[in-house]
Amino acid sequence: MSNLNENVVGQFNIGDTLATTFNVLLKRFIPLNLLVFIFQLPMLIWSISSGLFTASVENPEAVLNSFGDQFVWIMIVSTILSFASAAAVVYGVFLDITGRDINIGECLSKSLSVLVPVILSGVLAYIIILIGSVLLVVPGIFAAICFFVVIPVVVVERPGVFASLGRSADLTKGNRWSILGLFLIIMIVAIVLGFVSNFITIFFVGTGLNIIAIVISTVVQVITTTFFLIVGAVTYSNLRNSKEGISTGEIASVFD
Repeated sequence: MSNLNENVVGQFNIGDTLATTFNVLLKRFIPLNLLVFIFQLPMLIWSISSGLFTASVENPEAVLNSFGDQFVWIMIVSTILSFASAAAVVYGVFLDITGRDINIGECLSKSLSVLVPVILSGVLAYIIILIGSVLLVVPGIFAAICFFVVIPVVVVERPGVFASLGRSADLTKGNRWSILGLFLIIMIVAIVLGFVSNFITIFFVGTGLNIIAIVISTVVQVITTTFFLIVGAVTYSNLRNSKEGISTGEIASVFD
């Protein structure tokens, strides 16, 4: 992992990044989580109506046999909706940290306007990370850190698919150890929340209270996803501030 040991160009701080993230999350809890929920709702409705939700809790091993023939389209739709929600939340975060109100319609419109480059950049980054992880774990981790802010880059700067990957790698250069630490922290948070959510969900499904299980599972998933996306947007903002001296207001001025 020596590739992460580089000269620090600016003062990127994990504590400041997390503090800003929680501040944005708590202050704009409803609109930002609502954006994520809107994009998760179609797959949630389908998973409930098709029986996938209950099956994945009661007998996860049988899910592939029952829904294997639908796996490709499930992945395609989920990927599109996931990246769309990421773009919407990133835009919403920059509206908030520049003191503007978060307009749901405006965020959705912005998300759709950059959806194609966001999907292409995100999928390409994922493929590189996956290849690195398969070959050896360390290259996969290194790639994940390099492309940590690729979605905010696309939403804010729109430099093109390949240029977005390069731009993200350039912004993270010099601060990758800090970003790795940040990544590990949010992964721990996600794992803990996921474990608690799964335990509670299994309990309520086992007692026949599927509605409660669905609500709890959905709430935890939405909040966790929103938290991750805010971290990415705030990290991007802080990296540009520390490396280029660009304020958040100047970054968000491209949306004016």
